[in-house]
Amino acid sequence: MLNDLHIHTTYSDGAFTPDEIIEAAIEKEIRCISITDHDTLNAYGNFTPRSEITIIPGVEISAYYKGMEIHILSYFHDPFDSELRKLLEKVKVDRVERYRKILGNLRALGLDLPTDAPPLDSYGRAHIAKLLLSGGHVRTFREAFSLYLDVDKLAYEKRFKIDARDAVKLLSAAGGTPCIAHPGEKLLTMHFEDLLLDLKPCGLQGLEVYHPSHTREQMSRLYSLGRKYQLAITGGSDFHGRKGAPMDLLGKYGVNEMLLKKLTQCSTRRLRKPNR
Repeated sequence: MLNDLHIHTTYSDGAFTPDEIIEAAIEKEIRCISITDHDTLNAYGNFTPRSEITIIPGVEISAYYKGMEIHILSYFHDPFDSELRKLLEKVKVDRVERYRKILGNLRALGLDLPTDAPPLDSYGRAHIAKLLLSGGHVRTFREAFSLYLDVDKLAYEKRFKIDARDAVKLLSAAGGTPCIAHPGEKLLTMHFEDLLLDLKPCGLQGLEVYHPSHTREQMSRLYSLGRKYQLAITGGSDFHGRKGAPMDLLGKYGVNEMLLKKLTQCSTRRLRKPNR
C-alpha cells in the first residue's frame, strides 16, 4: 500500500468519517495519509489520533485560473491559520447559499428534495446528486450532473472560487505546501507549462502525479514536468467511497517513502526561509 495523500471524508463529499478512514488505512497497513476535504479543515480535531499511522494536515481548495476551474491541494499548513480559516468560512457560506439555490431550482422543475440531509460541512453538488439518485429522479450519479448540475444545466448555480494565484499565496503563507491536484485533464486543455510558470513564483511546490484519472502517459509526462520545474511529486486515490462498498481504492494510488520524504523536505526547507 502507498502513502495516500488525497482522501475525502463526510466533512466534504466522502462517505466515511475520519475515524472510519483511519481505521481502514491501518488495516491496510498504510503508513501515512492526508485527509484533504474540499474547502474545509473541520475533519481535523474530529478524529482520534492513532500511533499506528501518520496523518498529514491537508485540504483541497477550489480555485479559478483564467476562467478555468483548478483544484489546489495543500499539505503541512497550520490548520488554525486565521487567513486560511477566513477564506474557508467565506467559501462555506457561499456553498450553503448555492446548495439552497440549486434545491430551489430543482423544486421549480418539480423535483422536491429533502432539505434536512445536508453534509456535515462542505456543501456541494455531489450531495445533491446523491439525493437525486436516492429519490429515483436519475439513474446514475453522472446523469444527475449531465441533466441538472453541470455548468449551464437546468439547476446549475455559480459559486465563489478564489483566484488560483491568490490561493497558492495564501496557503503558502499559512505554512502549506501547495500542489496542483489531478492536473491530467489540464494537460490537454491549456498551456500547462505556462500555468506552472505563473503559479510557481506564488509558492506552488508540487504536482499530483499519481491519481486514478491519470493515464500512464499522463503520469509519465507530469513526473517529467515536476522534475523539470523542481516540484515535489504527490499522489493519492482521491478516495470518496460508498457506504457498503469495499474500500479497495484506498492506498492504491499515492507516493512511496522516497517521494513522501522529498515532499516533507520541500515543506521543511521552505519554512526555514526567513519571512520577507
